[in-house]
Amino acid sequence: MQDTFEFSSSFAGPRLAVTILMHGDEACGLAVLDTVRAENFALSSGSLVVLVLNRRAHEAPEGPVRHLGTDMNRIWSHAGLGERTEEARRVASTLPCLKDADAILDIHSMPSQDTPFLFVSETHPRSADLAEKLGAAVPRVVTAPPPQQRGMALFETELLSKETPIVVECGQHQSAQAPDVARATFLRFLSVHGMIETGGDAETASSETVRFYEMCREIKLDQGPLTLALPMRGFDRLDRGETYGWDGPRPLIAEEDCHVLLTRPAVNPGDEALTLVRLTRTRHV
Repeated sequence: MQDTFEFSSSFAGPRLAVTILMHGDEACGLAVLDTVRAENFALSSGSLVVLVLNRRAHEAPEGPVRHLGTDMNRIWSHAGLGERTEEARRVASTLPCLKDADAILDIHSMPSQDTPFLFVSETHPRSADLAEKLGAAVPRVVTAPPPQQRGMALFETELLSKETPIVVECGQHQSAQAPDVARATFLRFLSVHGMIETGGDAETASSETVRFYEMCREIKLDQGPLTLALPMRGFDRLDRGETYGWDGPRPLIAEEDCHVLLTRPAVNPGDEALTLVRLTRTRHV
């Protein structure tokens, strides 16, 4: 089964890369494949590669799963590449394609939250500039510090130096809007690089207020399981002192005014449970 799709124009321009199915249960990125396979798809300049990263997890016998034993989005480091796993070999095989790219769009979805956002890392400062340009498609941008208690993800990896990686989280896995968000962000990604004609559905809303956030805390379980005080759909506001859940019997209390970016189905000690963010600024685009 083909996992690398190449497209080019007769005219010089940027080299872009798009990665989909990093996690096998995040199928919204397949909408990009439908788009690039359409008869009327053509680049006006530059070149594009679309990489399907973890098809085996997507086509697992029991149905699509996040991974087959190793989370591919936690091993984008020299140490991770040293692991003797199928996922590490796949990461190593994609690096040459990604190192040739001027910018990388990594497409994901979420287990529970349904509010799309863009994710950039302090390790790649130029990604923040790209996020502002993509804000018309996805008007929330979160900046993450270098990881401290987990493995390295693609959008923050130091294996890529000059490239500009950015993540779009398109909503909940089964959300009807997630493929549309993936497609709109992809077309905007091409458009801001001057690689397709603007107008039509390559652009989304004519104006948006883009909200910028920074991560303030990643919470892992000490005891487990995680129990939430209320259902959370993404960017849910917490007031300082508010109890928003429990780690086993221990209450989880907001240490400042913030928002819940992500919750995960965490059960065991050490599981990644929640990510909290704070609003830093807004900008009209």
